[in-house]
Amino acid sequence: MDWVRITVTTSQEASEAVANLLFELKAIGVELKEKKASLVDLIAHYPLDDRVDARTQKLRDFLTELPTWGIQPHPATIDLKHVKPEKWEEAWKAAFPPQRVGKRIVIAPTWSEISHNKAEILIQLDPGMAFGTGYHPTTRLSLELLERTVEPYHQVADIGTGSGILTIAAIKLGAAHVDAIEIDSTALPVAAANFQSNRVASQVYLSQGDGLKGSANRYHLIVGNILTKAILPMIPFCAQRLYPDGIVIFSGILEAELAQIKSVLEAHQFQCLEVISEAEDKVTWIGIKAILSPADSS
Repeated sequence: MDWVRITVTTSQEASEAVANLLFELKAIGVELKEKKASLVDLIAHYPLDDRVDARTQKLRDFLTELPTWGIQPHPATIDLKHVKPEKWEEAWKAAFPPQRVGKRIVIAPTWSEISHNKAEILIQLDPGMAFGTGYHPTTRLSLELLERTVEPYHQVADIGTGSGILTIAAIKLGAAHVDAIEIDSTALPVAAANFQSNRVASQVYLSQGDGLKGSANRYHLIVGNILTKAILPMIPFCAQRLYPDGIVIFSGILEAELAQIKSVLEAHQFQCLEVISEAEDKVTWIGIKAILSPADSS
């Protein structure tokens, strides 16, 4: 069977929404490549059949509709290319080799045979099924901060769990329990399958929801690998839902947005503990860890 490669060039802001639609249209994996000026290419493959035109039209309609939701997709271009199967299948798998993050975490696709020692934490996920498979700087930054933070007694909330990678890492790093919360219903079965395959499901509660809204639980640690526009309104809820000395870890922050994040955290009695960064294709991403003052976490 021959395939068609659909490449959508859009804004970083719109990338997750567009990727979700590509998954809903039954993409065989979605690859994200960052470009300059906060633009990304989202690359998806589909069978070359009579559904190509319908899928392309749905993409065009979706990109046109995004501004009505407050999301700017500019420049929002779509490119189609005919691809022979033997080329893209091997190239796609080659783009996702096993990788090591931090001191102990190893991330590998399920098809990969990788040796690791007992001290290392192996997380196996197949790329392309949901956001957050360890191959993006924001995920790696979150994992690095988690590795230095998680304690055995921790009750954790993972906001925007996506593939579930941060939840899996938290449990394997020793956390007692994780509430994995995801607003997108299409990501839930992917996360659930990943929890099962990584043998952490018994310590995870997976639910659909908009961040911490409506939650009555308390946590020692809240982690969110989400965009800044979603982080900012969530910070007041974090302050209400954390135990004394509770910690937040946020990623998905562009370098130019760090000052705003720090300002809002400080306004809600958080003290910044650590800021780390990773640059990729001239885009610098930030991960931040902050602690809540005990006096303001009643």
